[in-house]
Amino acid sequence: MRRTKRQRATAASLQRTVDRWNAQHPVSTAVIVRRDSGELQLTSTRSAAWVMSGHSAVILLNGISGCYHLDRVTPANLARIDGPDAARPAA
Repeated sequence: MRRTKRQRATAASLQRTVDRWNAQHPVSTAVIVRRDSGELQLTSTRSAAWVMSGHSAVILLNGISGCYHLDRVTPANLARIDGPDAARPAA
């Protein structure tokens, strides 16, 4: 199946996002992830980021099954982690 011009542009944009993430944040980087429940969790990356199926920038995280969208992951050194939604270390 051929991709439309818009799909190709989106995939290219996602790839730039992934490339930028990988250049700045090596595997094992400490991160804060917003879980499906909205809870913030402190963990670390266990893979480089990649574009999955041409539509999502994702990454694997320690202690969490499956991949997470990169837009839900923030390097811990850049995250605001105080207040009621403070990130908690994985149990």
